[in-house]
Amino acid sequence: MTRVVLDANVLVSALISPSGNESLVVLAANQGLLIPCFSDEMAMEYTEVLLRPKFGFPRDQIEALLSMLRSVGELVKSPAPVRISPGP
Repeated sequence: MTRVVLDANVLVSALISPSGNESLVVLAANQGLLIPCFSDEMAMEYTEVLLRPKFGFPRDQIEALLSMLRSVGELVKSPAPVRISPGP
């Protein structure tokens, strides 16, 4: 099974253009043809971006999309930040 990371812009485009290529990616995820992988931070970004007033997406449409992604996707943990010591 192919795992993918979806940028928030892909989700925006899928909602704007239901017959576009981005919608096909979302449909493929919904049908189990690929597995969207995301972190908690990415899920929050998806929500924030999709709720922007400039898009005007209905809240129920956003909730349905995000619910589908959570149900078919794979939540991955973000790695701990790497601390780099300043040089001499």
